[in-house]
Amino acid sequence: LLLVCLAVAGLAGGGCDVRAGEGGFSLGIASGRASDEWKKTYTVAAGGRFEVKNTNGTVTVEQGTDEGAVEVRAERTVKAASDEAAQAILKQIEMHEEVTPDGVRLETRAPKNWGRGGHEVRYFIKVPKSIRVDARTTNGGVRLNGIVNEVNASTVNGGIKGEGLSGHIDANTTNGGVDIGLTALSDAGVTLETVNGGVQLELPRTAKADISARVVNGGVNVAEDLAFRQTGEKSRRRLDGQMNGGGSRVALTTTNGGIHITGR
Repeated sequence: LLLVCLAVAGLAGGGCDVRAGEGGFSLGIASGRASDEWKKTYTVAAGGRFEVKNTNGTVTVEQGTDEGAVEVRAERTVKAASDEAAQAILKQIEMHEEVTPDGVRLETRAPKNWGRGGHEVRYFIKVPKSIRVDARTTNGGVRLNGIVNEVNASTVNGGIKGEGLSGHIDANTTNGGVDIGLTALSDAGVTLETVNGGVQLELPRTAKADISARVVNGGVNVAEDLAFRQTGEKSRRRLDGQMNGGGSRVALTTTNGGIHITGR
């Protein structure tokens, strides 16, 4: 029920609008509720990876201050037929951890088919500069704040929004928009993709980029104040070109939505 509702909402919100960073759950048929908070700090070696995999709920990642320390806070909420039932289910939500010399993998695991209700886990994560980040959820958004790291972000029913980013970014969703603001463009470039939603990318005006943008139902727009030169055939749905003479690869794709490239 939750997946279907969110999928329908995502399809209805397509077109050229960018909707990002949204998520959560609401099940009015359940009157009982229980919640708690889960915290953990991990030490990850430079060059390692931190991965979080969620099901229902948003994932927010921001730059931390302690080198090597990943701080995780999770707000867990359950709705069920009664408060007692919700509390019992809450105790069964597992924060599955896999810790290796190369990094940490954290996954939300909840019991299935418990009747009326649902669960949500909202993650708030601080990461050091020296590790790669993989942030995934299914029903919810992904928010990235001030990250200099390499980041892979994905969701199915929700948007992805990033501000103040400067590392390699690979972001994809199905029902939602992707809205990314960069303070610097890394050599590894940027890949942004969605199916039902828009793509918005803000680049530094001095960035050197080779840009490829593709849409099926929608259009592509590049701000006039950017030093952009089109290199391929002119088309409303397809754009290839260079910014400031070319450089890092920027690939933007959507099916039902528009693509907008602006400068800062």
